[in-house]
Amino acid sequence: MNFCPECGSILRKGIIDGKEYLVCKCGYKELLEEDKEETQKKVEKKKKELEENLIIVNKEDRITVNLTVDRVCPECGHNKAETWQEQTRSADEPSTTFFRCLKCKHTWREY
Repeated sequence: MNFCPECGSILRKGIIDGKEYLVCKCGYKELLEEDKEETQKKVEKKKKELEENLIIVNKEDRITVNLTVDRVCPECGHNKAETWQEQTRSADEPSTTFFRCLKCKHTWREY
């Protein structure tokens, strides 16, 4: 969607002398040069640029803001874990506390 630089109204497609223009009710017009192959090339180029700059982060590798507590991991025995709480049951029951070992990433819960 394009807007008129003169008055800010929406520009609409119109045909003048067999050529497509974007026209405004205030009288502004600009030639619409729509080459589908050129547009497709631009889209493909932009898509390739985005794919090259894509960074994939695993859920476990994310930066955490959870609290770190002294808790022994049942899998590896490491004594540091991050913790958070979630409401997994109805609202009138206590929330569930989750722990994730900072060494092996094993996750367990306490009700």
